[in-house]
Amino acid sequence: MRHAPGEQVLVQEIWRDEVWAARPMTVVQDRDDRVALWFPKGTRWKAPTVPSTRPREASRAERLATCLACGEWVFADAEWDVSTLVLVRPGEWHAVWVSFLEDGAQWGWYVNLQEPLRRTPLGFETMDLVLDVVIDLDGAWRWKDEDELATFVERGVFDDALAAHVREEGLRVVGRAERNESPFDEGWPDWLPDPTWPLPELPETWDKRCR
Repeated sequence: MRHAPGEQVLVQEIWRDEVWAARPMTVVQDRDDRVALWFPKGTRWKAPTVPSTRPREASRAERLATCLACGEWVFADAEWDVSTLVLVRPGEWHAVWVSFLEDGAQWGWYVNLQEPLRRTPLGFETMDLVLDVVIDLDGAWRWKDEDELATFVERGVFDDALAAHVREEGLRVVGRAERNESPFDEGWPDWLPDPTWPLPELPETWDKRCR
């Protein structure tokens, strides 16, 4: 199944067969070698949070790790705050985000480490793997959320092997950026969305896993 440019799809994060987060996005490109999705500022999506019946731990990492470890969370309404182009290669353990400032200029590159995309009847599913890489326009890079990854490992949510794999994947993408390889050499920062595209909206079944 392929999606046409301008079509809205649902991107779900899945943890142990349950929906962890849900984001509606607009298809820019859907090919064998690349999926490109548009997640504009102002899009409403669903984020996981701690049930009100449970004590609220001090850090975000602790709260999310506990939710995943015990398999209990609720959803909060969220609004995306930075217009983002999401670039994913099938089979790879990351997505490259191109984020744009209000004036349309590129903010930088953001490497979101995640499980490979899997197609569903309504779009795609994956799972965020906590650690990220920020690559500035001058080529400088840094890890983001290393503390959260450490907490997830300490709590037994992720094992050491997965944490090592995530780090290796991040370094691999950094190397690709340093060599100016795809997608960093493809002119995506100059891409513009179709001005007729509306904000993507969640379907009614956003909280049900699509198989």
